[in-house]
Amino acid sequence: MKLVRTAAVLMKNRSNRIARVPLWARLLILSSLVPPFAGADEGSGGLQVHVEDGLVSVIAQDVPVHDVLREIAVKNDLRLVQHIVLDRVVSLTIERQPLPDVLDEILEDDSYQLYQGVSGEGDSDADEAVPGGLWIFSEGSALAPEATMFFEAVIYQGTVSEKKEAIRELRRLGTPSAIQTLSLALSDDDSRVSNAAMEALSRIGGDEALAAIASASMDEDSRVRGEAAYAMAMAGGYSSTEYLKMALQDEDPRVRASVIDSLGDIGDDYSIRVIQRALQDPDIEVRERALEVLDELESDAALQALFSTD
Repeated sequence: MKLVRTAAVLMKNRSNRIARVPLWARLLILSSLVPPFAGADEGSGGLQVHVEDGLVSVIAQDVPVHDVLREIAVKNDLRLVQHIVLDRVVSLTIERQPLPDVLDEILEDDSYQLYQGVSGEGDSDADEAVPGGLWIFSEGSALAPEATMFFEAVIYQGTVSEKKEAIRELRRLGTPSAIQTLSLALSDDDSRVSNAAMEALSRIGGDEALAAIASASMDEDSRVRGEAAYAMAMAGGYSSTEYLKMALQDEDPRVRASVIDSLGDIGDDYSIRVIQRALQDPDIEVRERALEVLDELESDAALQALFSTD
């Protein structure tokens, strides 16, 4: 299958945060070629849906939400996947609105993910275009395989803003599949993307996310290794301190200094004991930073570490 070169993505979460689709993405919307809205065939229970020039019109009178969504998906050439049961009914009239605005009004506070994509210009196999999809899910539900594939495509080929939006949505989901996809973004050439992925993983937390951050701590770029240390501190917990303990052996003294700062951010007794080891570091600036961090903590364990003769 040919690689998808262009794709449009829009996500919405429970706080009604909307990612604005860029102009080029809007041009990719797959519209159905159907008669004008006034002459549209009725669906079940007085339902009419029409799509023209990328704008959606809906008339529904006491129609189940899932029926409305199904008809909208069909008219927009989208595959509908529901991970939650939507059993309420709606009555509404919407005239020529962008699809995201229509979905916002119908779904209210329910979470959804919408993407629409086509194969790149010049591809000869038109039937190999990646189909669009509309996922309706509850917070934390697992990503469908097609959605995971799409997020990976965005991480590999999207613009910086698109990648960061995908990272925000993956962070919100926080599933194992989301963590795996976020780990791909850690190796992005643009630090804005890799840092956003690192922060997302630290916010998710847990062993799987920490393991992904730990992989960045072995990066050839010392800057990335330093950022990984900060991300581990944000995640917190015993496992984070264990990873930072290993990172304290980094060959670059600047990274070791970052590790000390991160251990200080955690600030528990175990992390203080690890910082104490840096008082014997071969680099004087690292030793001085360890002293400064211990002094800033002002805890009994930190004072003991400062004045210990061991």
